[in-house]
Amino acid sequence: MKLVKAFAIVLVVLGVAVGLAWQFFLKNQVAYAQIATAYGAKMVCSCRHVAERPMESCLTDFTVDISQITFDETAETVRASVLGGLVSSEARKSGPETGCTLVEK
Repeated sequence: MKLVKAFAIVLVVLGVAVGLAWQFFLKNQVAYAQIATAYGAKMVCSCRHVAERPMESCLTDFTVDISQITFDETAETVRASVLGGLVSSEARKSGPETGCTLVEK
């Protein structure tokens, strides 16, 4: 019975620690990753499919470190992802007048 109580206490303490970590650190990091991937996908899509510049040139347009973001390109879309694809955004070329827009999930 003591083992069960100890296990329950450990689970509660672990749950509180995970909740605090989410509230004070991880939640902001996930929000930043969502913004960064959306911005990156839209900017690289416009650079590649509207301005028709090479990928290496497009990546130099960013003023912040984007080394953690992975860009995957298909015919008319660009997908930006971080954390192994857990957070990602996709932009697609809409037309000649409208450029690229984000694709809603």
